[in-house]
Amino acid sequence: MNAEMLPTIDGRRARRDQNRDRVVDALLEIYRDGNLQPAVAEVAERSGVSHRSVFRYFEDLDELYRVAIERQLRSMLDHLLISAIGEGPFGDRVDAIIENRQAIYDVAQNPSRVGQMLAPVEPIIAAHRRDIAARAVDQISQHFAPELARLESGPRRAAEEALALSLSLDSIEYLRQVRQLSRDQSTAVMRSTVFALLSPETQS
Repeated sequence: MNAEMLPTIDGRRARRDQNRDRVVDALLEIYRDGNLQPAVAEVAERSGVSHRSVFRYFEDLDELYRVAIERQLRSMLDHLLISAIGEGPFGDRVDAIIENRQAIYDVAQNPSRVGQMLAPVEPIIAAHRRDIAARAVDQISQHFAPELARLESGPRRAAEEALALSLSLDSIEYLRQVRQLSRDQSTAVMRSTVFALLSPETQS
């Protein structure tokens, strides 16, 4: 290949990658706006890419959906991080992790619903969801290490899993959408659950 052609090829590849990213970003924005089944025309219009070009960048709609949800799930791993993890009084640590989960839900609730729907037929998405769940349990183990250390091995593992469930986006979805609780009300329920599981008074 002529070396002079390489910049042109690299430029085309870069434009293709940029346009592909624009399509994915547009789909995630539409999900966040509340439309979980957008038409290709809407995605194309939002991204500024032609309808025909969408299918040049993605083999089919299933691939587009999968790539978008994979990106969303990967970004959630960063959002799970809590500054000063495990530091401070018990009540402050409870408030910090609940606020973290509520903030993630505020941003990711609609893409998360799509991911939940796709997981049974998309092994990659199912694997990402398992990874997020495992990291959430690890985080809980660090964040509440002093309280969990008071428990025997079996009860400690059960408490970690119960905490992961009560602090999950699925639980927030149930509280805020099914039960129609406000953000503050659902926070109060989650706080009560964590205290019931871990506060020194309930463990004694």
